[in-house]
Amino acid sequence: MKKIVLPIDGSTRSQRTIAITKQIFHGQDAEITLLMVLPEPRYTDAQAERDRATIQANQELADFAKEFAGWKVKTVLLRGHPGPEIVQYARDHGYDTLVMTRSSRGPLQKLGSVATYIVRNAQFLDLIVMREDVV
Repeated sequence: MKKIVLPIDGSTRSQRTIAITKQIFHGQDAEITLLMVLPEPRYTDAQAERDRATIQANQELADFAKEFAGWKVKTVLLRGHPGPEIVQYARDHGYDTLVMTRSSRGPLQKLGSVATYIVRNAQFLDLIVMREDVV
């Protein structure tokens, strides 16, 4: 069984990632983890902000998980810097595939900072990185 991690940020790109994953893989052959990473609040007195963000992120993850009806799917919410958190989680939990989109970054179509970090630091994964306009 393929262990697939999908970094989700709540964007339209996240929905495209889900659609592509469902096209490439079959529910009976895959275990999906929807992973969202929230930044830590910058201020120590921001507990209410942190709580609101956590509730909203968990709701978004639950909504995205519904799109995988009939699949083995779980959701994970982490805090920190997205690139390192995603790579560390995938490594620590034995994932073999990561599917994500990248945003277009100017005329040269460069990868964003998170995708660049993952490509450089997750050689243990099969990576599927798609352009934003795919699907």
